[in-house]
Amino acid sequence: MSSVEVIHSLPVWVLAAIFVGVCVGFSVGLQLIVRWHYGIDRLQLNHEVAGFKYSVVGVAYAVLLAFVVFGVWSEFDRTDQTVQAEAERLYNLHRNSYNFPDATGSKIREAIIGYAIEVRDSDWPMMERGYRGSKTASEAYTKLSFTVGQTKPKSIELLPSVIHAMNLIQEIADLRLERLADVNGHMTATIWWVMLLGVIVTLAYPAFFATREIAPQILMTAGLAAIIGAILFLTVNLNFPFSGPDRLTNEPISNVIERMLAENRAHAGQS
Repeated sequence: MSSVEVIHSLPVWVLAAIFVGVCVGFSVGLQLIVRWHYGIDRLQLNHEVAGFKYSVVGVAYAVLLAFVVFGVWSEFDRTDQTVQAEAERLYNLHRNSYNFPDATGSKIREAIIGYAIEVRDSDWPMMERGYRGSKTASEAYTKLSFTVGQTKPKSIELLPSVIHAMNLIQEIADLRLERLADVNGHMTATIWWVMLLGVIVTLAYPAFFATREIAPQILMTAGLAAIIGAILFLTVNLNFPFSGPDRLTNEPISNVIERMLAENRAHAGQS
């Protein structure tokens, strides 16, 4: 099972608890071990120098986290817009098909709905598991593209509708590729490793400090670690737009399918 499938299978509270729990357990556990091994008096000798260095480390890692969270949030929002735009283009193409003769328009509408259903029923489950689409959805798009491509204007009045249909089918292809490219996020392995290094250093630094009262120190350390764990959870959640707890659903495609089917029934009733 891939990491994306694991993220998809876990409830949101379990995933959040894992990130926060691991960070808190590592930071507090390391602090208690170092405190027990070296003693309070020896650790307090480090406060002046370690405190200055820790502030530098904290600022540097805060800048990195802000950059990463902003980046993944921007990509998540862009992916959402891509899904919405693909659904809109499908609906526009469906509406445009009514400008053609009944036989031609009917074939186009059938191909559009067939592709949309494959996106909803085949593409989406595959994307949620970390795979870039399904073969059946790809074949359905090929059929749609071929059907639109075979449309020939029999009069000059139909030429604008044919050109518009060609433009829409190309936009649908581009949006589909963008959607599938976003399945596994945009954070590279280098960024993940740098973030992991920053997490380890930031969570380990409190072990160089010691106070006479252990309970307040544990609470402060746990609070810091919990915040870092929550930010990591947010980053993972947003980086996988189709697999995380707040994943994008197929609702825009489903809504368009319902609208197109309703219009087809209304059009058939008027014929």
